[in-house]
Amino acid sequence: MELKREFFPSVRKTVMPRPHLSQENDILGQSGTAWAPDAAIYGDNWYLDRSIGLIEIYGAGAAISFRHLLPRPNKYQKEGLYLRLKLAYRTTDNANVNIRNFSGGHVTLANSVQGHLYDDAQTYWWVSDDLTININSIYTDEKCWIQRVDWEWVSRDVVYDDELESQNIYLNRSFKEIEKLYAPQKITPKSVKDFLREKIDKDEHFAKRCLALLCEDQLMGKDLTQLFIDSGIKQ
Repeated sequence: MELKREFFPSVRKTVMPRPHLSQENDILGQSGTAWAPDAAIYGDNWYLDRSIGLIEIYGAGAAISFRHLLPRPNKYQKEGLYLRLKLAYRTTDNANVNIRNFSGGHVTLANSVQGHLYDDAQTYWWVSDDLTININSIYTDEKCWIQRVDWEWVSRDVVYDDELESQNIYLNRSFKEIEKLYAPQKITPKSVKDFLREKIDKDEHFAKRCLALLCEDQLMGKDLTQLFIDSGIKQ
């Protein structure tokens, strides 16, 4: 069916709140704590009790952002470090709180009346840019209280749990070794080729563009009209 196009002389513009850009903070240190009452809280079904330093959750919908309280996750990427994050909370007996965690996964927190420290181990692989916890669900008439997020810069070097008795769990590094990582690199033909290889490995769109360049001679041999038809471009 051919769709009939109409002309609308006046259309309504979209009205939305003006974006508020929060100031970036450079959080220093090897480890630290971000307290929940200082977080930015959005959505519904929460109450901030500053007298005891807790965010009370009694329904789904809240988004708790620690972005301005935590270091940027890629700050020490060159050094092979990642941001390990742990959430301190407690719940009523049968809360079964399901959250979207810092690594983008959806997990149900263990019920704990006395309090628990949830270790988001998947931050080894990825950490969300917004550094936000979303409350997906919680059982009716149950509650959860969030106190803090503990953070630490941890090495990506792995020690398996069955090696703990024989392996050092700390990676010893020299200042000179780390300084080399940030020193300006001399540009040589080899360094340029290494850069391009790394770019191709990490950027699929760039890899496609490189492949298109390799196919250029083949395309140039085609008829101009047929080449335009095959491209699917519409006039």
